[in-house]
Amino acid sequence: MRPRSHGRARRPTARPRRKRARTPGGIAAEVDEVLGWVGAWVAGAGRGLRVLEVGCGPGDLAARLLEEGFLLTAIDVSEEQVLAARRKGVPAIQSDFLSFEGQGFDVVLFTRSLHHIWPLEDAIRKIRSLLRPGGLILADEFAVDEIDAPTAAWFWDLQAVLEESGALAPDVPRHRHGASHRHHGPPPADPVERWNQRHLHDPPLHGARTLITALRDAFVLRPPERGPYLHRYFSDRVEDSEAGTKLFLRVRELERLRLRQGLLVPIGLRLAASIERGGSG
Repeated sequence: MRPRSHGRARRPTARPRRKRARTPGGIAAEVDEVLGWVGAWVAGAGRGLRVLEVGCGPGDLAARLLEEGFLLTAIDVSEEQVLAARRKGVPAIQSDFLSFEGQGFDVVLFTRSLHHIWPLEDAIRKIRSLLRPGGLILADEFAVDEIDAPTAAWFWDLQAVLEESGALAPDVPRHRHGASHRHHGPPPADPVERWNQRHLHDPPLHGARTLITALRDAFVLRPPERGPYLHRYFSDRVEDSEAGTKLFLRVRELERLRLRQGLLVPIGLRLAASIERGGSG
């Protein structure tokens, strides 16, 4: 996809003063979790660090990063998402990652976006050109290819009950592209087949091992973090109310419990790497 515009990284001179749109509770809880993870990898809570967020979406995390004092540049390929981010006070730029021009970033942060970028070898070279020596790569990702039948069945069954009770808005995949991937009729009965069908994409999404290997071969990769992820499919679908937020947090709690019990496989994947030994983090 060709970006409408792109440019060199910008250093905001001040935090956005525009009143930020309210973030629904489920999304806010998800953002808090990701923000905590990012903060654990950067010194001084990140204040003053130059960060590039790749795949900023509607800007919920980006707005929080700006509030925390990060010198943030946020990009997304979608014009609609960039406009939504700007409405939250985020000076987002419409650009795909490989076309973006900039350098000297302390952190390149992929927020559920690295698995989309093809060719991955080009993305690795681009990361290296954008980061300062010792810079940090953070990727909030998921292991799309590692789900098993019990985990997929738990997810689909839970979603069905919540949708039928009216507690959850219908599932509308946001990243399926290509006419060959359109499906008509009822979903497959096999839970893994249904999961794979939902995540059909052209080009295909990178799996966990592909991402891990690419970063390990090019950078100094820290031990990958595995954890819950399935609850995140519900963050923007629960009711924007105290009850909706409680429901989202309860689902997250249940997923964590089943992971500890070994009944589900962890789909969440978080990766941290530095451009050279002795880098940030």
